[in-house]
Amino acid sequence: MDTSTLIYCALALAAGCFVQSTVGFGMAIVAAPIVYFFEPRFVPGTVTFVGLVLALINMWQYRAMISLKGLGAAFVGRVPGTLVAGALLLYISAEALALVLGAGVLIAVLISVLKVRIRPTSTSLFWAGFASGLMGTTTSIGGPPMALVLQHAEAGSLRANLAGYFVFSCILSLITLSATGHFSWWHLKYALMILPAPILATWFAYRIQHLIKAEWLRFALLGLCSFSGVIAIWQGLSPQMA
Repeated sequence: MDTSTLIYCALALAAGCFVQSTVGFGMAIVAAPIVYFFEPRFVPGTVTFVGLVLALINMWQYRAMISLKGLGAAFVGRVPGTLVAGALLLYISAEALALVLGAGVLIAVLISVLKVRIRPTSTSLFWAGFASGLMGTTTSIGGPPMALVLQHAEAGSLRANLAGYFVFSCILSLITLSATGHFSWWHLKYALMILPAPILATWFAYRIQHLIKAEWLRFALLGLCSFSGVIAIWQGLSPQMA
């Protein structure tokens, strides 16, 4: 492994961890495309492991604000969402599904901008977990559905519950990746080498997050959701444009 490649990947993941530690999600949105450009073998295994460590740190940092009842509904929804995505991919292409889900995220963002409030009930969190399973399995970006449901929560609660959800989600993904040969000691070794930079970025995010106003946080969240929707649509259209 070239040292410069490792440094670039570490910096990309550090930037993604900084964003996620301040907004609540976004590590994969920011880091994965850059990491893939420099070292495709790091996606998704190495990136997912770094995401797990980040989620564990954030969950511990905001542990007093975690709602296990609400997260339980999201956890339950995540599993069938993943299974349904796998089943759908047997009949339709990943690109077609990504196109539909990306459009769905953009519609949800538009609804949010129009001041339609989605309450974080057990039912809405279940379906957010389900949608996250669908989107995460097909596009590798599963955060937006959960973030949209929790967007009106207090900043600490938003970060805490998203972190708790991502711990479960990353563990589920790593088990699946290990079973299919996409996460091994090689991926773990380089993830551990990269980790100091993301951890330092996370520490820095904690030091400045008190400067971020709640309204700014919500706008950043909606912006990241919009960006993820556009990425999903681009993934769906790119084979047709090739």
